[in-house]
Amino acid sequence: MFENLLNISDAAKLLGVSPSTLRRMEKTGNIEEYGLKVIYTPGGQRRYILDEVQQLFSNQGFSGQIGFGTKPALLIRDFTIAFTEPHSQLAIKMDHQITATQQLIEQALNDKIPIIFSKTIYETENKVSRLWCEKFPSLQILDRESTWVNIHPDLSDYPYDLINATVYISSLYDDQVDDFLKDRQIDTLILAGTTTSGSIRATAVDALQRGYRVIIPKEAVGDRNQTLQNSTLVDLNARYADVMNLDKVLKGMKP
Repeated sequence: MFENLLNISDAAKLLGVSPSTLRRMEKTGNIEEYGLKVIYTPGGQRRYILDEVQQLFSNQGFSGQIGFGTKPALLIRDFTIAFTEPHSQLAIKMDHQITATQQLIEQALNDKIPIIFSKTIYETENKVSRLWCEKFPSLQILDRESTWVNIHPDLSDYPYDLINATVYISSLYDDQVDDFLKDRQIDTLILAGTTTSGSIRATAVDALQRGYRVIIPKEAVGDRNQTLQNSTLVDLNARYADVMNLDKVLKGMKP
């Protein structure tokens, strides 16, 4: 039950206040006026509900809603064997992300929305790839010819409009993806995949800077632990994207 909760430090940082302020608000009984509840773990640690912290951002003017445009595309990043196989060095914490992504793909196919699959590869001759690998050595397993970069079996048989292998953190750094979107006059990018704090975040920032509306269905992205996942989603929603539940995204994809 504690997976979608933030600790007091993360909640305070995202709200722009100090942990002592949250403790004081709780002591005086004022914290519920802001729509926040305090939950205690069996060990007595304070936790705050992710959705409530995210809602407080919106209610207090910390973030607005961009919403859908008229021409969306779905971009899936790194739901490959390397990031989804539990024994992999790069594995994320898996819940229902693959099932959620399947629903997004089915909706996109039904509504003729373009679908891109972008996957990280490691190339020894590429300077950027080598540099990223110095910081993150586990990337060395992502050789272009290895089975680690194969698409997850439950997603591999879909007819993608573009499969993009990239050495870059942002999927839009490659002209191939950006040109694909521009050629189709795409104005909204729906992001699924991993990692939320890595390539998803980088792609969201890059997409916004290039003029795309960014939508992130929270059930369809993943990271290596729930705390990192939660704090990144709140920050993305506050700054660069609309983070929504899956049902709302599926409805927004319909013409």
